[in-house]
Amino acid sequence: MDNIQDKSNITSQLNELERNVDKSKEYLSALEMLMVDDNNGRLKDTGLSNELQQLNNAISSISKNIQTLKNKIDT
Repeated sequence: MDNIQDKSNITSQLNELERNVDKSKEYLSALEMLMVDDNNGRLKDTGLSNELQQLNNAISSISKNIQTLKNKIDT
């Protein structure tokens, strides 16, 4: 991409997306903590915990993709 303004605008949007993804990770961590029983440290619902893990994996994948896009724009 040759247009500096386009690069700047896209990078800005990717940075905003990255901040939102980071916020989503915080919410997901809070959900994971709620899934653990305070008394014995066991999961309250294994099935739901597995779904949360899949969501966590998807969010991590999005983060990696954002970083890849940012790297391509910088080169």
